[in-house]
Amino acid sequence: MTTSDATPTKPPATISELVASADFNVRWFDLGRRVKLIPASAAEGFEAGGSPWPHPYLRQAWCGLLLWPREQESGEPVVWFLRFPLDEQGKLLLPIRDRFLRDLTKALAPLDNKAHNGNDPAKLLQQALEGSELIYTPPADRRAVFHAKAARLLQRAPSGYFTAAGAYAENPHSTPWETLALQGIADLAVRWKDRQVDLERQMDKFAAPVFNALCQCLESETIDHRLTQAIINRARAQLTEQEMDFALLTAAVRGISQSSAIGMRQDFLLALLESPAGNSGEILAAIGSRCSDDLKEPEIAHLWLANLSASQSQETFNLLLTDLLFLPEIRNILLDLLRNPERPETVARAFGNFLHPGGQ
Repeated sequence: MTTSDATPTKPPATISELVASADFNVRWFDLGRRVKLIPASAAEGFEAGGSPWPHPYLRQAWCGLLLWPREQESGEPVVWFLRFPLDEQGKLLLPIRDRFLRDLTKALAPLDNKAHNGNDPAKLLQQALEGSELIYTPPADRRAVFHAKAARLLQRAPSGYFTAAGAYAENPHSTPWETLALQGIADLAVRWKDRQVDLERQMDKFAAPVFNALCQCLESETIDHRLTQAIINRARAQLTEQEMDFALLTAAVRGISQSSAIGMRQDFLLALLESPAGNSGEILAAIGSRCSDDLKEPEIAHLWLANLSASQSQETFNLLLTDLLFLPEIRNILLDLLRNPERPETVARAFGNFLHPGGQ
């Protein structure tokens, strides 16, 4: 029997190490509440099991992985959308990671002989996830924003749909809004600084479906006070209407949720919560999921909890509250309000049912 002198190759300990062994780069994105690039150090800590996922949503890490070849600049990137359940501390469950790594290693085994059998690494990477329980399909607007951000990261041109979206932003009467593609609107949102003058000047003329789609994409951007004001002006006009467009108001909340104009946004949220629109389930969910940082302001949190408990089902209350209590920086603020003896009766009842499901 002949014994090989070769040193055994140490199996990859993380997904990024496995991707690197296929000669691909990788960047991690969060796609939970919005589309956000994750710093490499944070992704590494999460993969190793030492750090929590930076932006947990519904107790899971909703990830988008962008993979592209190291040596083939013109090569096509590969995209993985993965959803990882988290433990009580928001960290990766290592048994799930290890099982996933074993499956990936098996699927990518042909790459060990790629110099001899002509295997296409990109194709194998794309096929490696087939059948995995961790894959998911993000909503259409998340996918569009992800691809728009990926194009910018890779220094590639926007999609072919961007030209029509830009023409509409310049003159909404020049292009039928029905012909616009969501990917073009996402490209426009990611490149908002290049079209800011048009967006500010024409925002009130956008067809509602275009405004809504644009705001859904802008929730992943840190827009400035001028663009924030344009969105708020369009939304505030709805607050005086006999029949409010709740979909438009919800979109506006999402569109300004990452704005650097924090005071401007919080003033609008207070006005919204004090209006009849403040009882809309969609609007309350948008504030809870997209503007969670604004709930650090007790006045906003108090109104939000009061409206939520008075107008929505116990199931909705439980779902939104569970998600927020998973965020350490907001948890104590909400618990103080929920336990306050002077809390509204609806809040006391909903919180009691939350703590004791099925109780009397």
